[in-house]
Amino acid sequence: MPFHCVVVAREVWDTRDLLAGVVGEGGLNESALSRRFEPEDLNSLEQALQLKDAHGGKVTVLSVGPPREVDVLRECLYRGVDEVIRILPPEGLAPDTAAQAELLAAALRRIGEYDLVLAGVSQPEGENSLLGAHLASLLELDQVTYVDAIEEIGDPAAGALCKREVEMGSEYVRVPLPAVLVMGVYLLKDDPRTPRSAKAMLKLKMKKAPIAEWSCEELGIGDPADLRRIEVSGYAPVAQKEVDTVDVDPEDEDALRNMLRDIQ
Repeated sequence: MPFHCVVVAREVWDTRDLLAGVVGEGGLNESALSRRFEPEDLNSLEQALQLKDAHGGKVTVLSVGPPREVDVLRECLYRGVDEVIRILPPEGLAPDTAAQAELLAAALRRIGEYDLVLAGVSQPEGENSLLGAHLASLLELDQVTYVDAIEEIGDPAAGALCKREVEMGSEYVRVPLPAVLVMGVYLLKDDPRTPRSAKAMLKLKMKKAPIAEWSCEELGIGDPADLRRIEVSGYAPVAQKEVDTVDVDPEDEDALRNMLRDIQ
């Protein structure tokens, strides 16, 4: 049975190795920040592509905002998705997951029929991990969060059986279709869930392929100003905590407890 999966793809700040000068008197210096494909969105994309490989169907990818350093939609085409759509937000839209969810929900209503909506759990720009929850609420769909893998999928009644890691083991959750799945995959070495690389043949084929763009007007959003739910008043650096190097006897339980207390 074929399935239509819609994946949310985001281009986000790369906060793994922040450089000095990111935050100054003039505010945030975005030129000091590089960008990357949100890793958990890549995990979501891979899950959708694996479902397509196993069952057939279609993979559509939605992204809010223009490309910056990384054109995530074209990167998705290079990996074998069927359709990509860029949603054009109103100018000055803050990194607010509620506002972005409204744009995505409007796009999904325009798409019409789909079986799964997949998104990554994190968003470094907003850092509240609520995009999936907002989206499920707006679409009135069930959701499962922190999904590690889709173990089974069937007709709408049987739904999808999702696996997620919990303390001391794994938990399996079955959800009817359509549904929103929020991926939070922790990848191990040589993990079969590891996102596939872009294909050279598809890079040549899709390098100049047109990408559909949907405006607020086309999505039926009358007043884009209604989407501006938050305003960013400023950024401030957080001082790095300095921890002195201390030699601790691994056999001394009191010393180990004190060390753990000090580094908290």
